[in-house]
Amino acid sequence: MPRNVQADPMRRSAGNDAAAALRELPDALILVFDRELRFILAAGQPLTRHGDPPAYRQGQFLGDAFPMDVWRQIEPLCRSALAGDTRSREIWTSERSHCLMVDIGPLPAHRSGPGVEGPGPAEGGVAVVLDITARRRADAFTARSHDDFEEVFEQAPIATGLLDPDGRWLLANRALSEITGYTVEELIGQRFGDIVHPDDAHNDTIQREQLLAGEIPAFQIEKRYFDAAGEVNCAIFSVSLVRGRDGAPLHYIAQLQDISDRKRLEDDLRYLADHDPLTGLRNRRLFEHDLRLQVARSRRYGEEAALMVIDLDDFKTVNDRYGHRVGDDTLKAVARALTRRLRETDLVARLGGDEFAVLLPHIDKQGLSTVVGSLSRAVPEWSIDVGEAILHCSASVGCAVIDHSTASAEQALLEADRSMYQAKQTKASAPPRSTPR
Repeated sequence: MPRNVQADPMRRSAGNDAAAALRELPDALILVFDRELRFILAAGQPLTRHGDPPAYRQGQFLGDAFPMDVWRQIEPLCRSALAGDTRSREIWTSERSHCLMVDIGPLPAHRSGPGVEGPGPAEGGVAVVLDITARRRADAFTARSHDDFEEVFEQAPIATGLLDPDGRWLLANRALSEITGYTVEELIGQRFGDIVHPDDAHNDTIQREQLLAGEIPAFQIEKRYFDAAGEVNCAIFSVSLVRGRDGAPLHYIAQLQDISDRKRLEDDLRYLADHDPLTGLRNRRLFEHDLRLQVARSRRYGEEAALMVIDLDDFKTVNDRYGHRVGDDTLKAVARALTRRLRETDLVARLGGDEFAVLLPHIDKQGLSTVVGSLSRAVPEWSIDVGEAILHCSASVGCAVIDHSTASAEQALLEADRSMYQAKQTKASAPPRSTPR
């Protein structure tokens, strides 16, 4: 059939418009065409939604309204309609993104007059194009066998199972077995609550009540649980509810997503943010936070506490004479000595450089005096092996009492610093003492 060459660019553009329309899931199209396969009429909601695309207008070639792969399958039906036949076909687009039901029949010529009976030869055709993609995909889904469902459930990468209303496992897949360490046979019939950490056993009570009442469709919550080896793990516990036709709860669909590695990473990052990387002691940020809390308790409840600031004497000489490695070893040795000598409840920190601090909760002035005396006697015992000699440390200690009259953490630190500098000034300035090996 001859084609207007000058109209080809417009037709290609119209074809693109038609393809775009098909991608928007048209519901149904009514198309009437003549014997030259040109539009006489096109109607349907899809055309209205897309602003009457030019490819569907009267006089346009029918094939320009469809993607090429679809038109190749529709054209034989149109030719059959011109021959007087009615035919139907399901047509999937090349990418199987849409399925079309196409029904095409003849448009009989009008005949009238004495002695004229029956329809005349077809002067064109009528096509009904219906998008049935959703229906066919639903059919394919429901046609899957029970074995197919079990295979999908078993191979699911997320730990999944069904729980009865009492919390016992009815079904469990392989991923659930791997994450908990129990075999599927061991899980079936076991209550999930039996392996949940006691502190998290009831942390979803409110969400469960809301789920049963129909107020929420599902919920997620973090839960710690014990695996088969007795190790504590952490997971995101996701729960939804399946109801019967009468609305009664049938079972829960539960999923576990292990986040133990993530929690450990979070703990590690939190530790690094709050602790000195060299000595492992609290850093200034965390220590000042603890100090503020202690001051608040002392002001409100009258708790007695104390703050000590410890500064190594002439530490710069250690770095200059022996190197920074020996300097680092000295700081670590001081940190170990402080940790071993003080109470477990005392908080030890490295404020920076060669300055340390200790917060002593629940201690009075007499107790503080005892601790300061003990540290003063212990300081000369702090020693570092530098190879050819043993280096003995020297330090100055300042302290401040924290009670209901302490205005702030800053005031307590300032008072302890002043006390420490006074102690430093009263002693003769001398470099650290070393003794031969």
